[in-house]
Amino acid sequence: MEAAYGGKHSVTAVLRNALTRQCLRDPRTGQALSEAMILGIGGGLGAGYILWEFEKYDSALIVLGFRNRWNYTPDFLKNACQRLNVAVDMRETASAKKAQANLDDALAASGTALLWADKASLPYQGLPASQKGHIIHLIGLSAGDDDAYIVDDLSERPWSLSQAELALAREPIPSNKQRSMSLTPSASLDLASAIRAGIDDHISHLSRSSESFSLPVYRKWAKLMTHPKNKKSWRTVFARRAGLYLTLRTIYEGIALDDTEGAGLRELYADFLLEAQAILDVALDRAAECYRACAVEWRALAEMALSDDLPVFAETKALMRARYAAFAGQDQARLAGAMKDLAALEAANNLDGWPLDGSATDALFERMSQQLHTIFETERSALEALKQAMQ
Repeated sequence: MEAAYGGKHSVTAVLRNALTRQCLRDPRTGQALSEAMILGIGGGLGAGYILWEFEKYDSALIVLGFRNRWNYTPDFLKNACQRLNVAVDMRETASAKKAQANLDDALAASGTALLWADKASLPYQGLPASQKGHIIHLIGLSAGDDDAYIVDDLSERPWSLSQAELALAREPIPSNKQRSMSLTPSASLDLASAIRAGIDDHISHLSRSSESFSLPVYRKWAKLMTHPKNKKSWRTVFARRAGLYLTLRTIYEGIALDDTEGAGLRELYADFLLEAQAILDVALDRAAECYRACAVEWRALAEMALSDDLPVFAETKALMRARYAAFAGQDQARLAGAMKDLAALEAANNLDGWPLDGSATDALFERMSQQLHTIFETERSALEALKQAMQ
């Protein structure tokens, strides 16, 4: 079984690595499929923005969705596997004992499994206990020595979890249903058809009028940045500025660091289009350039949210980058230190220590609103370029 670990986005990386270990190959080259190819075949990109308010804690967090069906990962995985001619055995249960039996069956059948976990309950993640029960996270598993499991989770080297640690990480989120999945690739793979199906899904998904799960969500978000009365307007939600520091931090982190290649998966999708171009014999380079332009605009929004002009924002970004680098390098001491320092910055700035005055804060909201309008138009142009190329 070929070793394969790490990647950019947990869902596409874990699926790609599991299929590589099970010897799924590009029939033309004999090489393993790239993570970009898995993203594209699964349906490509998505769009999503949710502002969660936690009045009890005077805080609000942003959830950003960048992948097709980001809000329901099982559908993305099933679609990708169907197009790749990979049989899926997905099992769910409310029983911890049955969940363990399901995992044992999956590992016995194929040697590898995909598993839904609570991210903050994975000890190597180093996340605070306050986040337990809130973040659904996909990992890959193989059997290890004794009662340990080998874990594939966005690091070039695998992690290790005991059976007890894994059981605790599966329990906190009821909607996970202690879900596990095993995969059985077929010897037959029509890669060109799989790519076309994925692109068709991408186009259909992002052509919808939904203001929750398609491109119009960015136009809606832009309006909510500055709306004078809407209860979800940033001027309303952050009238006292409480929680604003952490919200801006989650925007930067969600675009640039957390489960992304650095630009909301737009660069990774552009990579897919260039790979697909050679296989389909369709000119997709222009569409790829357009999605790289989207990546530029998303990076600009991330930097706008935490501008280097403010020392506290520059320090925040440096610590977050250090935290993710420590995770990738499995340096648990450095990771813990970065998280401790980030917690101190949050305590000093998230409630009473907001560093900007009223006019400067309003100006920030205006700039972000304008940038979101630019993102919306750039995303629409990229989608149109892809539609034209595929006609």
